Amino acid sequence: MMNPEEFELAFFRENDFTRKQCPKCGRHFWTLGDWETCGEPPCEEYTFIGNSPMRESLDLHQTRETFLRFFEDHDHGRVARYPIVARWRDDVFFTQASIYDFQPWVINGVVDPPANPLCVSQTCVRFNDIDNVGKTGRHMTFFEMLAHHAFNKEDRPIYFKDRTVELGHELFTSRMGADPSRMRYIEAWWEGGGNSGPCLEVILDGVELATLVFMQYRETPQGRTSLPMKVVDTGYGLERISWVTQGCSSAYEAVFGPVLDFLKSNVDVEQDDRVLVEYSKVAGMTNARTAADIRSIREETAKRIDITYEELMRLVRPLEEMYVVCDHTRALAFLLNDGVVPSNVREGYFARLLVRRGLRSLRTLELDMPISDIVGRQIGYFADHFPELMENRDDILNLVDVEEERYRDTLSRGKQLVSKITKGMKEGEKLGGEKLIELYDSHGLNPEIVQEFTSVEVDVPDDFYIQVTEGHETPEERKETVVQIPDDIPGTEPLYYKEPTLHEFEAEVIAIVDEGIVLDRTAFYPEGGGQEWDLGTLGERRVCRVIKSGNTILHYIEGDLPEPGKRILGVIDVERRRQLMRHHTAAHIINGVAREMFGNHVWQAGAHKSVKEARLDITHYENLDREQRDELEGRINRIVLEDHPILVEMMPRDAAEKRYGHRLYQGGAVPGKVIRVVDIPGIDAEACGGIHCARTSLVGPIRIKRTRRIQDGVVRIEYMAGTAAVEDMQADRDVVESLATGMSSTREGLVEGVHALMADSKELRKRLDRLLSERTSVMAKELLSNAVEIGDVRLVRHLDEEGMDIAAISKELSKENGLIVVLGQKDSGRVLVSVSKDAGIDARGLLKSICAICGGGGGGKPDFAQGGGADPSRMSEGFDGAVDIVREALQE
Repeated sequence: MMNPEEFELAFFRENDFTRKQCPKCGRHFWTLGDWETCGEPPCEEYTFIGNSPMRESLDLHQTRETFLRFFEDHDHGRVARYPIVARWRDDVFFTQASIYDFQPWVINGVVDPPANPLCVSQTCVRFNDIDNVGKTGRHMTFFEMLAHHAFNKEDRPIYFKDRTVELGHELFTSRMGADPSRMRYIEAWWEGGGNSGPCLEVILDGVELATLVFMQYRETPQGRTSLPMKVVDTGYGLERISWVTQGCSSAYEAVFGPVLDFLKSNVDVEQDDRVLVEYSKVAGMTNARTAADIRSIREETAKRIDITYEELMRLVRPLEEMYVVCDHTRALAFLLNDGVVPSNVREGYFARLLVRRGLRSLRTLELDMPISDIVGRQIGYFADHFPELMENRDDILNLVDVEEERYRDTLSRGKQLVSKITKGMKEGEKLGGEKLIELYDSHGLNPEIVQEFTSVEVDVPDDFYIQVTEGHETPEERKETVVQIPDDIPGTEPLYYKEPTLHEFEAEVIAIVDEGIVLDRTAFYPEGGGQEWDLGTLGERRVCRVIKSGNTILHYIEGDLPEPGKRILGVIDVERRRQLMRHHTAAHIINGVAREMFGNHVWQAGAHKSVKEARLDITHYENLDREQRDELEGRINRIVLEDHPILVEMMPRDAAEKRYGHRLYQGGAVPGKVIRVVDIPGIDAEACGGIHCARTSLVGPIRIKRTRRIQDGVVRIEYMAGTAAVEDMQADRDVVESLATGMSSTREGLVEGVHALMADSKELRKRLDRLLSERTSVMAKELLSNAVEIGDVRLVRHLDEEGMDIAAISKELSKENGLIVVLGQKDSGRVLVSVSKDAGIDARGLLKSICAICGGGGGGKPDFAQGGGADPSRMSEGFDGAVDIVREALQE
């Protein structure tokens, strides 16, 4: 329950604001004007359309710059946007609000913010209202959240409630020209991520322009407690503010700029602003969630302007589809720039969804153009303000083209797939629910496309796309084996970081936990970062596994455990350590070169480094062909030979991010105030806890064994480095030389010799097939000539003991009428029965009767059945009895 005292601000009292209660919704608000209601829909509808309360009309870019400059003028540091993919966090895929940038590390006090106070225009995506995009005048998947934040520590306050409201009020009134008496501030309460606090919703002419959150409490099972850091968490809607300054018919018309103009120039559309104005007003009064809500909005709009529902839809449907194309292509430009590869998993799922919904809308508009053309125009519109889009333009457009081509392949297979799924459905039965979601989720077929491919009625849920995205919104939790370490056991000093070449050390046993030895210090590297653990000895005992739990390292050995307090000698398996270092360092080299070769979308998606071999998984849309693999292998080995230094530094998180950006987080989120950065200058820099060579030359040769696409959007590169690569090359050489010797050829002439041998083999195979075919034909004729006549049919029976192809013989004889064929193979116990359609007998029954005599079993169809497992010693008896069996069957 909210405490009214939370909102008794000096700013309100000193400036003569009045606190009122809205008679419609019951909420309290503050105002300088003579307002009866809170001003927010559904208590009031929009009044700014056609009558902007602002001083001047501002497009999207002008609005952004006005906001940021205002706060810079008020001593806020301007911060560049964070990536739209929140790689510094492992609990979400996407940045959905500006506060995400500072969670958890700044909010938890682990690192300082990049500026304090600060302002930012943060690119965000949300998919919870995707079904309503284009239909309500304001819903979008992509948006920019303008924000100013202040992080108040107990010993260093910045500002809190009063100054926050003062700044927002001054922005809208003094800087942007709104009449102060038209501003209203609604009291509300905010909760999220276990934190909470009062907030004020900033309302102007019926639209919420900002939310001012004062994060000051932690919600716990024991109750609400104060946070040590009180955070000003504001969110201003860039698109909405721009819309209000222009006072135009919808947010879409306000923000999509030249891209929307281009679409309109290519579509024969009749635009009636009166319709769009009333539509936006009605939609603004409705919290639209379902298709039923959208229909109600349309019906009310048609009623207001006195036209039929059908006439309304004729006017708005083309515009709705254009708005979808604009929204989705804008989102794609940023998603793909920030490293997303369209696929059916994780972040890529949402990019694929946007491409395919955008293509559907282009198809509805009958626009014959690649969707990459529209994405390219979005890049052009934003390039001056987000230059990274232009830097990565070719990569972005290539990803879109690849995805569109895949969608067209999906459509070519779709009709057959839908036919298979709908086969056997009863009359009147609808295709919907889980089957419809499966068709999209597993095969990429939109409901509208499914309907085109079938006469069965398709029942599309009102919130179809919301349903299909819900199951993909949260990353899977990492499952890690964690040993609980008692609180009184100190952490282990990791010598392997200070001295990676240290192979012998002395340490004290301080505890035994979970049958593992805890030392005060160790040179044994524990399992982590995809790298296997070191082996070696502790005293006289062999170390078989090393793991880390928190800051404590556990050593598992073979044999008796030493007593705590004992001094012990540790010896590392030197060659194993060196090989692991080579493979880990090679992963960084391959990752950096792959990104340079294939594009900005390449990120590490997984890795494993053992002694004999290693693998690196990267985000990429297709497997590498031989030419790409060879080029990659050549480039990485050039880097090895160039002998680049490998720099390892412990850095404050904020300093590391400032220097290297968020590409640091190749292996996912990394905890801690200080992170370990491994930098191969100009090639790759990552936050990494592994151990590496000091220079690239120490990695030795790197050999790419194979590459393969292990899942949609992920390619696995399997490789070897150092001595493992040398041993593998030697093994290949041995194979080549052995083959050359066996073929009496030189190594250089081996390929030509093998091709000649293959050609000879192919020709011999053809000759053999012809001979076997002739033999089968002769055998079939011979058997047919010896057929036993039983009434109006003939019976061919043969038990083969010479390795004949009885299936081929059966097929040859199947051309005859009035024929029953019983064939067997004594060595394999196989039995075949075939019956011509005019024989009047079931092949399955004959097979069952024969197998009753000679054993085994089987089944099939009325005209052909087969079985196996017959007892060879009894097969002659079974085949001798075939005449009587057939005779009895015909009599029945």
